[in-house]
Amino acid sequence: MRSQFYSWGARSLFIGPSLNLDAHRNAVAVVAIGLDAQFAVAIDPKRPERGARRVRTALIPPNTLHKLTSTRGRMAFMYVDAASRDLASLSAMTSIQTRSAGFNLRIERSLLKSLRALADGDADFNAVKRELERLVSGSHRSAFDPKLLPAIKYLQRRIADKPTLEQLAKRVHLSASRFRHAFKELTGVSVRRYRVWVAMGHAMRSLVGGKSLTVAAYEAGFSSSAHFSFAFKQMFGLAPSQLVKNGLQSG
Repeated sequence: MRSQFYSWGARSLFIGPSLNLDAHRNAVAVVAIGLDAQFAVAIDPKRPERGARRVRTALIPPNTLHKLTSTRGRMAFMYVDAASRDLASLSAMTSIQTRSAGFNLRIERSLLKSLRALADGDADFNAVKRELERLVSGSHRSAFDPKLLPAIKYLQRRIADKPTLEQLAKRVHLSASRFRHAFKELTGVSVRRYRVWVAMGHAMRSLVGGKSLTVAAYEAGFSSSAHFSFAFKQMFGLAPSQLVKNGLQSG
């Protein structure tokens, strides 16, 4: 089963086998979708029997340690844009909301239909992307908060240059400490974690384009392929080489 990876803006989508992910924390919120069957979500991986839920869709907030178990068939992981209102919109759509995660999204049926069509090659990604954006946005405007927009766009454009906190703050006429606080309040993650997330997306697009791990890591601003692999496994629960071996493609 080949894996598919798509990235637009600061959103990303992975479709493929579950790959037996280790417990991990994502820098941004992720919607996990069992395309073929239910799966179990353990928010306390050290005690998976406590509070694990069997679901078809789950919304995992940023920096939440979790592990997926009992996965069968294909999975989809939709990583939302931390600097948008995606998370607020999706949270409002969960049928079950706990302190740690949300479950059974009310758009579940529509997500399954669109993502299965993409996975099966029966739909064009651009059409599916538009449908996903419509579903995710709901009644919320999903654009960036204009207050920090110049800094966020600068970071995304110049990620390989590793812009400093001070440089980003200067783009929006704030002190470094004020910018750090405002950014965390807006996105739910630190500037450092968001920087890693943006770099990860850049590196993944390079891998999909056929570049080596070393080149992809360097062009995204990582110091080495080992640094990239370590950060990737911490964030996604597997090494990027596993994706490449599994036949990563952009659809």
